[in-house]
Amino acid sequence: MSKDDIKFNKALKGILKLRYKIKTKTGLHIGGSKESIEIGGIDNIVIKLPVLRINGNEFRNVPYIPASSLKGKIRALLEWVESPVDNKNQPIAIVKEGNPCDCGKCNICKLFGTHKAQNNTEPVRLRFEEFYPTEETIQMWEDVLEGMYTEMKSENTINRITSRAMPRHLERVIAGSEFEGDITVRIFEGDTYANTVGILKKGLELLEDDYLGGSGSRGYGRIEIECKKVIWKPIDEYKEKEISFGDIENKVFGQ
Repeated sequence: MSKDDIKFNKALKGILKLRYKIKTKTGLHIGGSKESIEIGGIDNIVIKLPVLRINGNEFRNVPYIPASSLKGKIRALLEWVESPVDNKNQPIAIVKEGNPCDCGKCNICKLFGTHKAQNNTEPVRLRFEEFYPTEETIQMWEDVLEGMYTEMKSENTINRITSRAMPRHLERVIAGSEFEGDITVRIFEGDTYANTVGILKKGLELLEDDYLGGSGSRGYGRIEIECKKVIWKPIDEYKEKEISFGDIENKVFGQ
């Protein structure tokens, strides 16, 4: 525990767990890595989970959405909107040469944490989970892609002088795929809907209008996001209560 953690004396009110579904509208590419590239093979593969177990069924090498990819993109979009500034009123994005804010005081730092854990003055509010494909989506992949879980997209870069085509092959998750996961919000005394859930909601809406993963300028990564379930666990009794998203402001922050 750091000195800054000791100074923080706001009581924890409860845990808010938000279950989201992400549906791909276009092909999605979140990069993985491979040790070597075969001749004629895929240049850019997607990240995969070695083993995924759902309802007693086991699936291997399954594409998923890493928590870090989701958290990082939402944070980046929100920093342009919230516009944190340094003590000279200069935009953090400019001052930090593109790095995340690390002031430890703005709403973004309170929600997502400070860059490289510097200047933490309060506990981080948001916790992101990995988003895994639904069993229905895996079945759809197997049916449509003949046992495969991804498609290969071939593209060309054209040399402006020689007109020579330079092909490359990218792996993508196909449109219509669905992933589910949780985003957890720790609610402390003094927190409000506007500076916690309200900001997260704005970030998710911005992400729907932008893209997730790589090659967004070429149409990749368009997604739809839907909140499927909301669980509130107040600290005084610490029992799960399922509520609607519209009731969060009153039932969580109105107490």
